[in-house]
Amino acid sequence: MTDQLVILAESGALASEGIPAPAIGIGMFIILMSLLGLVWLTGGAHHRSLDKKNPSGSDD
Repeated sequence: MTDQLVILAESGALASEGIPAPAIGIGMFIILMSLLGLVWLTGGAHHRSLDKKNPSGSDD
């Protein structure tokens, strides 16, 4: 039954000439990685590790 659904979904996607599934997956991966990068940059976790290395706060 599941294999029939997969065949039906693939034939429907090809017939409608929609966006192929790999393109959607790659696009979502890029979007999620960019969001992760923004969260990492704005989160401040990387600043805390720099503060541990240089506790005086100077830029030696």
